[in-house]
Amino acid sequence: MKNVLPLVLMSIAVLLIISSCATVPKEPLGAGELRLLSMDIPARGGLSAYVKYWVTVNFVVAGNPEIHRACFQFSGYSPECVDVEQRYVTYGSSAYFPVLIHTPVASRRLDCYAEYIQNGEAQRTNTVSAYIIDYEEHSKVNSIFP
Repeated sequence: MKNVLPLVLMSIAVLLIISSCATVPKEPLGAGELRLLSMDIPARGGLSAYVKYWVTVNFVVAGNPEIHRACFQFSGYSPECVDVEQRYVTYGSSAYFPVLIHTPVASRRLDCYAEYIQNGEAQRTNTVSAYIIDYEEHSKVNSIFP
């Protein structure tokens, strides 16, 4: 039993080192560059099929580039892009924008990237993902933004 404890502790230390390396920020942002950080999904990921939800996309940015579209892809489905309304984009230390999405049935992963203008040229951000934990069959619209 005493031989197992050092092995377990060493395994935990290795996992902590690997996870800390994975969370180290990438290189600094260039002028006008935008990088997505995460998505906030309502209902803690317990979504209803065929329902529209507001998803909040969090990002960091150097400057205030204009964000044109956010593109979402549920696992097993084609990507769908929606326009980002500039009046709802918030810049600063807690930068984010809300986007209305329509949830399909039985998808477990949601990927998102955004399209924006940097130095007069169209750019695409990195992709962030979130997981859907449960689906319910309802027909309603949940709205937390105007």
